Amino acid sequence: MRFALPFWMLVPLLAGCASGPTAPLEPERARGPWSEVPSVEMPTGETSIPISLLRDVADALLQLPGAKACDPGTRRPIPGLSTEYCSTVYVAGTHQSLSWRVTEPVRERHNRCTPFYAVQDADHPPTQVWVVGYIHNHPCGAGPSAQDLVAWPTDAFRPAVAMAEVRLIPGNPAPARFQSTFLEMASAVVAERQDGTRIFLRYFPTGEIEQWSEARRGWVLLGRCAPAPAGGLSVAPRCDAGSLRLLHE
Repeated sequence: MRFALPFWMLVPLLAGCASGPTAPLEPERARGPWSEVPSVEMPTGETSIPISLLRDVADALLQLPGAKACDPGTRRPIPGLSTEYCSTVYVAGTHQSLSWRVTEPVRERHNRCTPFYAVQDADHPPTQVWVVGYIHNHPCGAGPSAQDLVAWPTDAFRPAVAMAEVRLIPGNPAPARFQSTFLEMASAVVAERQDGTRIFLRYFPTGEIEQWSEARRGWVLLGRCAPAPAGGLSVAPRCDAGSLRLLHE
C-alpha cells in the first residue's frame, strides 16, 4: 500500500498506468467522446482534470465487467476475470470554446493497461484535439506508485512520449489552451472504500499530489513525491513529508 491507510479500505481505483506505456494496440487512435460520460464545458474553474469529469468517469468505468473483480483473500487481481480499462482524457474545440472529454474505454488484461496518445473525436478534426491525461482502473486498489510517477504523461524516462510531444499529438501547433489559460497535464486516481465512499486524487508530472476535499470544495495539496530509485525493494514513491497521508473527512 502506498498511503498511510489500511490496504483493505481501498477497493477499485483509476490511475496513471502502473507499467510504462508500450506501443498502442490497433486502432492507433482512441475514439471519443465516450457516450457514457458527459463532456464538461469550459470554464470549469480549474486548469487540469476537473472533479465533475472524474466523478462521471468513475461511475461509468467501475460498472464495466471485471473492473472491481478482486480476490478477497489475497487482495490481488484474478487472471481472466479482473479487467483493466483505459480511457484517454482530452480536450476538444477551439481556444474560445473547449470541452473536457474521455475516449471509449479499451479492455485489457488484469494487470496492464496501454493508453492511446492520439484521439479521433467525433466532432472535431485532429488539430482541435489535445491529449491532456488518461485514466484506468486497478481492480484491487492501490495508490500512485513510483512506477505511476514515471509513466506517461511525465517525460523523465520515455522521450518518445515526452509531455511536450504528447501535447502536440496529433499535430496541434501548441499546448492545450482555453482563452489565455494553458491546461495542465495530470493523471487521476479514484479509490472506493468498502462503504462506497470515494477518494479522488490527481497527480502531476512535477510531483504534486492533490486530494479533493468535499468539506473545502476544492483540491488540497498532500505533498510532492518522486519515484523511488530504479531497482530498489520499495515501490512506494518518496514524498517530501514522508509517507503520503490522505485527508480524513
